[in-house]
Amino acid sequence: MGRVGRVLVVGGGVGGLTTATALAQRGVEVTLVEKQADFSLPGVGLGQPANALRVYRHLGVLDQVLDAGFVYRAMRYFDHDRNLVVEHPFLLGDATTPPVCALTRRRLHTILYGAALRAGASIRMATTVTDLEDTGGSVRVTLSDGTVETADVVAGFDGIRSTTREAIFGGRFHPRPSGYGAWRIQEPRPAEVDAMEFLQGIGSKTGAMPLDENLMYLFHIRREDPEVWFDQATLHVELRERLAGYGSYVAAARDRLGPGSDIVYGPLELLLIPGPWYSGRVVLGGDAAHVVPPHLTQGAAMAAEDGLVLADELTRTDADVEEMLRSYTFRRYARCAFVYTFARQMLDDEQAVHTPAHLARHREDTAAHGSPRIGVSDLILNEPVIKESVPA
Repeated sequence: MGRVGRVLVVGGGVGGLTTATALAQRGVEVTLVEKQADFSLPGVGLGQPANALRVYRHLGVLDQVLDAGFVYRAMRYFDHDRNLVVEHPFLLGDATTPPVCALTRRRLHTILYGAALRAGASIRMATTVTDLEDTGGSVRVTLSDGTVETADVVAGFDGIRSTTREAIFGGRFHPRPSGYGAWRIQEPRPAEVDAMEFLQGIGSKTGAMPLDENLMYLFHIRREDPEVWFDQATLHVELRERLAGYGSYVAAARDRLGPGSDIVYGPLELLLIPGPWYSGRVVLGGDAAHVVPPHLTQGAAMAAEDGLVLADELTRTDADVEEMLRSYTFRRYARCAFVYTFARQMLDDEQAVHTPAHLARHREDTAAHGSPRIGVSDLILNEPVIKESVPA
């Protein structure tokens, strides 16, 4: 048995910052390297369900997250003109934790970055790993600035294009196109949009998530050719065409689109690495290990949970590193696989609506079974991944 005293974290996203903070708070020496020179983040907004909020409570930043975002308690399904089909009151949360708080990616990242610094983690920007040598008793890490570091464990939270994953598994595992694409934009929030919303159309789905009192995140998902990348200058034209047929605030947002609209588009790529998520003393988490469809708003939540559970395992005193990393994979795989499978089924079902007859059947099924179906997911994901000292 040997205490893990030094960890190098690769990647400064939600999972990497959570890992660095949780480890540093437990007395581990942590260095985090991030390849970007600064945190000018792409992305629009993140829904953070109760399971993610519990992680932030462990880190001591839950109040900051709640103050920076918008709390909502339900998911609503509508038709393309925003006629209500069914409302699902979330079964997530408890007396101390709301079901969901949504906020901009930049706000969440700023909070987690501050927490990591306060905990004592060293963060090195514009730096990445160029070589990993696992010696058995430690990992010798060569960085892009020419320096060499030694760590007891290297944790790769370096995203969907993970070089850490490539280093330990070669090209065996990589994200694959789902055949669908996601369009995203921030918009003024109408007062009635006070929960997560899905508007089902024929051949696509549109929806919204409130981010604060004045802002919401509008998204549109449909089948797209993964080989096509749209010119940023024409994104507003493409999105305007795709939102045809939707009414209510979606139509208003469509009419506002212009050359200056800050639209984010990307093909949905998916990944779930089978266990183990490590090789020797190098371990993966977050999007480096699993990339899920956005339908349960669990992508960042799973990365945050990974970081907390990994820190919990690496600070054990009754196990060696192999046992710690094996236990980490065991604790995380089934939960992440559930999210992957459930969200993928939601994606496939909504995108199978190609005709008015399909739409009528989808509406009938959603009205009858939509809320109980999401309720199953709520109950599974509401189980805390780490025992808490507050009432659950």
